[in-house]
Amino acid sequence: MLPDFRPGSLSASAREARGGVFRTTLDRRVLNQRVLGGVLIATLLAALYHQNDPFERVALPAMAVLLGALLATLSFTRVPLLVTQTAGLLGGWVYLLAKVAYVLFVMGDAGLPMLLNLAPWGGVLLASHLWTLGPQGSAGLNVAALGSLAALLATKVALDPASAQANVTGTVLQMLLAGGVLLLGQRGAAHRMTGDVRRAVLGQDTPGLDALTGLPDRVALERQLEGAYRQSPEHLVVAAIAVDPQEPPDLSGQNFQVRLSAHVSRVLMSTVRDHDLLGCLGDGVAALVMRAPDARSARAACERLRVRVASRPLDGVNPTVTIGLVYADGQLDPQALLRAAEDTLGAARQLGPNRVLLGPARPDGNAENLDTLFA
Repeated sequence: MLPDFRPGSLSASAREARGGVFRTTLDRRVLNQRVLGGVLIATLLAALYHQNDPFERVALPAMAVLLGALLATLSFTRVPLLVTQTAGLLGGWVYLLAKVAYVLFVMGDAGLPMLLNLAPWGGVLLASHLWTLGPQGSAGLNVAALGSLAALLATKVALDPASAQANVTGTVLQMLLAGGVLLLGQRGAAHRMTGDVRRAVLGQDTPGLDALTGLPDRVALERQLEGAYRQSPEHLVVAAIAVDPQEPPDLSGQNFQVRLSAHVSRVLMSTVRDHDLLGCLGDGVAALVMRAPDARSARAACERLRVRVASRPLDGVNPTVTIGLVYADGQLDPQALLRAAEDTLGAARQLGPNRVLLGPARPDGNAENLDTLFA
């Protein structure tokens, strides 16, 4: 996911000023546990409400048992998340198809209100296939779900041709058509989003993005930095990050260094938080704009970033970066902050690769915080 480059994305909230630089997204297993817990509670409440419905007296407790089993599986075992997600979707479709069959073959038009209440959830289940299984994994389930619904409708009309004029039959047909349109729209949206992301990451024909790394270029980054500074100069950190030269594993020479710069940029994009800003200053130098509660936390965050980059090899070579950072004290404007970070990077490079230097410092070695330097 690309960082959010809107000026409002760097508000000086307590969450953003923790000093960490790594992503803080919620674990997918925990998220699914919470979703299942909420659905289980809703199912139990529905079972209490529909105690007089012959179908729901059986179906809803059965669904509650399935949901409880899936929740326990997620909480106490290491069964792959995909298995529990697929089981949950299949359970939902068994319930929905059984209810449609009950209305079609038992209740007839008298069950139309029940069918109308059920219809929106058919669309939600179809949409959930893509959310949980992805474009490829959801294809089979899409066909099975709509095929089963169509089979129920065809069976009803075959057994009772007069039912083709019934309201419930028309409603099921509308559910089937709406489901097909939803799936086509989802597929088109997924392809378009994939293309947009690919173009954004590669920087192809996109103004303001570096063609090699896909990061915002210097002009775009300066504009975003100014917006963040205007919003609040407090806790603002600017770090200049240079990719250290490495010996190529083959005879690729300069081409390997270019590939290494692109590789490090991808590592940075996948590591920093969504509300941090990343940009390209040119010549293998990137810039990171983030917020931290103090200079010590900012330096520690950059150290963790340096170690993360070194743990992601390319062709057997562990890349290293040298980082010069400046913590805003309210005395430097956005342009001065960026220049100070670049000067500090120059001073750090003079002292050797693969290190972090907290500035301001100058390439001639006159650093105000050399005691904060550590390799």
